Amino acid sequence: MALLVYTYLCYLALPFGMILHLLFIWRRPEFRAGFWQRYGWLPKEQHHPVLIHAASVGELNAIAPLINAIISDLKLPVLVTTTSVTGQSRCQQLFATNERVSWAYLPLDLGISNKLMLWRVRPRALLLVETELWPNLVASCARKNIPTILVNGRLSQRSAKAYGRWSWLVAPMLQNFTALLVQDQATAKRFLSLGALPNTVSVLGSLKYDLVIPDNHLDVTSLVSGGLCVVCGSTRSGEEASLLQAWSQLPEHIEGTLVLVPRHPQRFEEVADLCQQSGLPWLRYTQISKPDTAKTKSVIEPQSHARRILLVDAMGVLFDFYHCADVVFVGGSLADKGGHNPLEPAALGKPVLMGPNCFNFTQVCDQLEQVQALKVTTSAHLLKDLTELLVDPLLREAMGAAGALLVDQQKGALARNILSIEKTFEQALKE
Repeated sequence: MALLVYTYLCYLALPFGMILHLLFIWRRPEFRAGFWQRYGWLPKEQHHPVLIHAASVGELNAIAPLINAIISDLKLPVLVTTTSVTGQSRCQQLFATNERVSWAYLPLDLGISNKLMLWRVRPRALLLVETELWPNLVASCARKNIPTILVNGRLSQRSAKAYGRWSWLVAPMLQNFTALLVQDQATAKRFLSLGALPNTVSVLGSLKYDLVIPDNHLDVTSLVSGGLCVVCGSTRSGEEASLLQAWSQLPEHIEGTLVLVPRHPQRFEEVADLCQQSGLPWLRYTQISKPDTAKTKSVIEPQSHARRILLVDAMGVLFDFYHCADVVFVGGSLADKGGHNPLEPAALGKPVLMGPNCFNFTQVCDQLEQVQALKVTTSAHLLKDLTELLVDPLLREAMGAAGALLVDQQKGALARNILSIEKTFEQALKE
């Protein structure tokens, strides 16, 4: 009954949703690709693939090693779905040379869209990543006896409270999962309190610790040479203004480059305006990363300006800039967005700064903070905390080493997840 009410509400909203969708893609041409995929018409490139849904770049980066392991260890093809354009771009970067991986957009959570998708794709299993909980999709798979697994599951206290208001819908959905493979005990307790079956919940640790550092990264060192480099990754609205203000107020003897990497490409122009208003010399990454922009490259020579700004108005290069950072600020944490993944810079041995809103990575941030690899700051204390790190190379080195060691010690969730997934598949075949 609960699912029926949810489905009817979705269908009632569909005409308005389609109008909004059309208006949205009219304003944002990059979203026109894959229009019919949003309604279930997915590609049939793989034969009975494992269907894996990761909403966007962060989730995709976390499960990329798992996808590779499913292909290499379990010898199964994979179809990866995302909801964002940036997620699709990241899929191309990660798997363009792998013939056993294809990618598409996840359809809207409508019965007819899910039926069309399952009919076309015929997946042997569905893996949902972190908090991607879709009632109709899960129910559709359950009706077809398709194993449905939540991998790298996480659920913050805030999200659990929100889901609790819809317990009439959430509890039956959770009970349709074949397995819930979660990151920590706190998440396991929250899922159980929402109605998950105890025999389906397993605590396996976070896949984010098993991240693979690419060997062949892009060398961007020349773009930030001359002084220290502060990379601000996945920044959200309101954070760039605070970072620019702190950067402009640093002690005069501190020289270097502030690298701003906004989370969403649609904000590049907004952040460019903030850079212009700052009064500090600045450039766009796309101005100096193309071979035909030699004249632009000479506008700001690193040695001629003590303190400057580089706006990274391109996707997929954040990790490359993390490599040459002296300090990393991880965004979404001064803004009330829950924070983004601090393990990527930590794995590279970089000291990490984050704001107080880290509820998306509570356990990870707590562990990094306990070993003194991460410092939590606020807008009011950002200048003080940033200055403290920039003037003390020994502190930066100690924080970076502590973070890299923690990441190395916490690895192993990937092997546990693969083992559990394989057992689930074997059990499903027996039934």
